[in-house]
Amino acid sequence: MTPAQEKRNNLMTAHWFVDSIYTDQKVAVRAASKELLNHIYNISNPARKHPERHLPQVEIFLLNVLMAYHSTDGVMSISKSSGNYTNNVISYRVTVELIIESLIKSEWLIEHRGFYGGIVGFNTRLEVSTQFGAWLDASGLGIPHTKVNRPLRPVVLKDKDKKIIKTPGCLREAMSSIEAKVSLFNKNLEDAHIDLAVSNDELGKINAQMKRKAIKDPTRESYLFLAKKYLQRKFNNGTLEDGGRFYNAWWITIPKEWRKYITINGNPTVEFDYSAMHLQLLHAKEGIEISGDPYEIEGVDDQFRNVTKLMFIIIFNAPSRLKALNAIRNSSKIKTIRNKKYPKGIKNFDQYLSLIENKYTAISEYFFSGLGVRLQSDESFIVENVMLTMLQEHNAITLPVHDSIIVDAKYSNQLKECMLEEFRTFTGGRCEVKQKATADYDSQRLESLKDGYVLRGKNAGIEYDLLEALKT
Repeated sequence: MTPAQEKRNNLMTAHWFVDSIYTDQKVAVRAASKELLNHIYNISNPARKHPERHLPQVEIFLLNVLMAYHSTDGVMSISKSSGNYTNNVISYRVTVELIIESLIKSEWLIEHRGFYGGIVGFNTRLEVSTQFGAWLDASGLGIPHTKVNRPLRPVVLKDKDKKIIKTPGCLREAMSSIEAKVSLFNKNLEDAHIDLAVSNDELGKINAQMKRKAIKDPTRESYLFLAKKYLQRKFNNGTLEDGGRFYNAWWITIPKEWRKYITINGNPTVEFDYSAMHLQLLHAKEGIEISGDPYEIEGVDDQFRNVTKLMFIIIFNAPSRLKALNAIRNSSKIKTIRNKKYPKGIKNFDQYLSLIENKYTAISEYFFSGLGVRLQSDESFIVENVMLTMLQEHNAITLPVHDSIIVDAKYSNQLKECMLEEFRTFTGGRCEVKQKATADYDSQRLESLKDGYVLRGKNAGIEYDLLEALKT
């Protein structure tokens, strides 16, 4: 790898700035923040100093810098657009114009504006300089024991340009209802211990996997930040009928093969998912039931099943067949899976796509219609209803991952029945729900967890026996 490629990868895998971050190490962080603020004042030489207003924002910034310094090679991703500073926690004037600009001016931060190496369209990257790194080391703070507050905005509405906007008057009542439900979920998550029963070695593997994926896709987080356990729903195109999925929580970001090790209050979990959710929604809309594997296409080998699955995502989101074909041909994920091969007897994606269209003539009118975000909305409201029912009827916390849901294993039967019922209530149709692989906690695995999982629990104040809970 060349130095330029290594630099590019470091910028792609930056720590994402979190404005709701805080720590219990208040005295040490406050002292270091005061020193950093004095440095900022010396550089900026403001006409008026307002430490009572500036210091809390310096603390938030410093905690994020420490996370970047110890987790992502000192690189942090942060927006410098004033439109993204609309909450009451941090302001554009203080965080960007005072803190960031002063640290850049003093050469404590190196700025990489919104692009690097030909990549455009993502946030500015800030890199800790050698001088700033030396100051951080001298501060003695080390890796901070950070936590994250519940989001002030449990629901976000974006316009067609993906910019956050204020809720229009006609949507405020509906928005308030959705916000209340997400806030209820987050309140219950606040009192829960959500963790991953993995060893320190496995945690290193997970972070390495996440970093590799973030290099290819800068919208992905590059390491596991277990403090981020709160949910936020995000709607698109200025309407509550597009998007609406749950985001932000760490279990949504980790590689799927590790989700079976998630624990809720120390207990093992199970995960159920709606099979081919968008296909099931459209068939229910037409009063038709799906039989068999929805991704099994006549004339397509089983080894291409995941290619077919990815093609459906494009089919539902593309505005035309031509644009769908172009997107399918250019998809890096599809290229990786198919390895320059087509199913036997198929010469190109045009033929491949025709086979899919022939199987699904009953719903083909919905293809190439840009309907994907609308289907996401239906999916997210069904998932929300499941979560609410499980909480109200069984006092069970559920963890959403788009069209799948994770729950304490002792509620597995209740979750499955609830998912089937809520789909039926919402659509009038039937669906299929599948349980994913579960973890096996044998004696060797339990022994391996003492150096990571158990220690994290003790640091979080857990008093019960975490290993004993996994045995059951």
